[in-house]
Amino acid sequence: MVHLPMRDIKRVLLTGGGTAGHVNPALAIGSIFAGAGTRYLFVGVRGGVEEDVVPREGIPIRFVRASRYPGGHSPEMIKFLANLLAGSTRSVFILLRFRPDIIVGTGGYASAPIMIAAAFLKKFRLLRARIYMHEQNAVPGKLNRLMGRFVHQVFVTFDETLSHFPGKGMPAGYPLRKQISRKPRDEAARKLDFDIPLGRKIILVFGGSQGSRVINRALVDALGHLLPYRDSLFLIHGVGLYCKKEYDALRDTEERLRGSYSEAQLKDIESFYIYRPYFYDIDNLYAVSDLVVARAGAGSLNEISAMGLPALIIPKSNLPGNHQVLNARSMEAAGAVDILYEQITAKNRALSETVSGEKLAEKLLSLVHDRERLEKMGALSRSFFNKDALIRIEKYLRGEPEARTGGDRVSMKSDGDFALADNHALLMRLEREAEKRRHEYRPEKVIARPQDLEYLKYRAAALLLHPSWRHRNLGVKLLGLLGAKENIPEMLALYSERKPVPWYKRLLGGDFEQVGFIRRNILTSLVRLDEISPGIEEALAAGITDPYYEVRAQAAHAVAHFGSRLASAQNLVDGIKKLLKDTNIDVTVAAAEALGKIGGETDALPALLGMWDTRLWKVRSAVLRGILNLVKRGVIENPETIEDGVEKFILTSTDFRPHFEIKAVYRHLMELIETKKEKRIVR
Repeated sequence: MVHLPMRDIKRVLLTGGGTAGHVNPALAIGSIFAGAGTRYLFVGVRGGVEEDVVPREGIPIRFVRASRYPGGHSPEMIKFLANLLAGSTRSVFILLRFRPDIIVGTGGYASAPIMIAAAFLKKFRLLRARIYMHEQNAVPGKLNRLMGRFVHQVFVTFDETLSHFPGKGMPAGYPLRKQISRKPRDEAARKLDFDIPLGRKIILVFGGSQGSRVINRALVDALGHLLPYRDSLFLIHGVGLYCKKEYDALRDTEERLRGSYSEAQLKDIESFYIYRPYFYDIDNLYAVSDLVVARAGAGSLNEISAMGLPALIIPKSNLPGNHQVLNARSMEAAGAVDILYEQITAKNRALSETVSGEKLAEKLLSLVHDRERLEKMGALSRSFFNKDALIRIEKYLRGEPEARTGGDRVSMKSDGDFALADNHALLMRLEREAEKRRHEYRPEKVIARPQDLEYLKYRAAALLLHPSWRHRNLGVKLLGLLGAKENIPEMLALYSERKPVPWYKRLLGGDFEQVGFIRRNILTSLVRLDEISPGIEEALAAGITDPYYEVRAQAAHAVAHFGSRLASAQNLVDGIKKLLKDTNIDVTVAAAEALGKIGGETDALPALLGMWDTRLWKVRSAVLRGILNLVKRGVIENPETIEDGVEKFILTSTDFRPHFEIKAVYRHLMELIETKKEKRIVR
């Protein structure tokens, strides 16, 4: 490969944005070309963090239109394509005017227009610039995978990412800005524009440049639990720059503070807590901090590691490849960080991600009061990631061959550990174990480490919020197999949601966003978890009248399973009786057996005996099993009534079987009736 001499690179175009995780690597790589005659241009989108950060670096910035890739068949796809076309068109003119020698893209939707325009101009030999891309995450997004086809080289943070860019990928690590380096604490403190009282343990909390609603709200809720320790703590909170109609990070944080605490409490809180939308001198904040609370993006973790800081990581779920969780668990396994997982909770029958303020406070106090552990975590953090990514990228650009080795590693493959299996593989393995062990199956016997079981429950619960119904369905199945009784309220909230699908999906047979498969499998998981509550009984009653036949059948199976434990069993009998006339055989069979578990002599028995001449032998067999269960439960006072009614049943089937099931059930029933009659005579 021919490399352009560094001295000939005079015009550098950087692109990438939306978040600091994309902007900072671009600025770091751009610094390689710094010189007296070098001209820079940054291209991003309005409203992204680049609009604030880049001008502070003295670099001119231009804006193009772009929006996030919506995925699937969302109506937002039209907006995405329109913005991409407009942004790419404008990018063509920006490139022709600036005439860069080199283009560096660091991902995010903001970089797509420039990268597409550059590929277009290169194809027609209207642009001579070399094009490079840096991928920060272990699993690249769809746009980055597409753009990787048109660039000269893709620098990757993790070795595992190379497979996504065959022939183009080069392991480099995460390039850090030069100011992210260790410095004396006193020197850094003097550069801050606020005072920190002496003798305090300093905790830095942020959720990335845009902020995290989950972390922001959890920290505000935690302040009340930390008030008794205000003389020994000082919290620095970056709430984030995100400011949209649906969520304004700063306003939401301030409203939550005012709504949660009295004026007297707020005055006490001010003595150990400071918040701002964004801290531009993050290097100084790192230098004065004893502990960091952050997300698990590659940028944050690499900076924390470079500064040798212990951290409490709250990874965000449901990102591509679940890369934040993988990053965090890798560092946790090395002893460098502790993890606090989000919880999926149901409020007003709506699901959301939350972290308990009380639990966050407990974690913070346990860490800051354990000096030995903090020191050990800091040392292990410092050695976790390589720190010479920028040097490696520069060597590559100079054409030095030894630069092509040494990215970071995150364990992405399963080696027999349940926690490393992907969700589909995990489901298959748990289903095999459940089938093999049957009534002896217990998830804690299959998954040895309690922390792994906790993590897997978190991972499964997070799927309930996934935009794809297939992933939500997968989460429901996993929660049942993992014994996640604590997530029953969330499954019931999902089950009760009746948001209709768009009209075009209804034409194809759809009914609700939570499709029939999800509703059926929620009932299956509730049976597996073997818990009963008024909410579950309400779900069973709704299931009996569900428009999807598999849900009706599973509701009847669940009623049969819970049987006498149902407080509202009598109320369910009429609904189950109606299912005897269902057009689907599976529903009718399940209903007949369920009546035998919850009905009685006056309500269920006449309905079952009336099925003697039904055409389908499988239904007749189920009816006999239902009657058999009535007799076994001892709710039949007059067995002669059954004897007279059962004699009319047709005991033949339409297909050949070596064992005639219906006849076996009939014989068992008649033997039991004779036994009951004999006992009555003896008495």
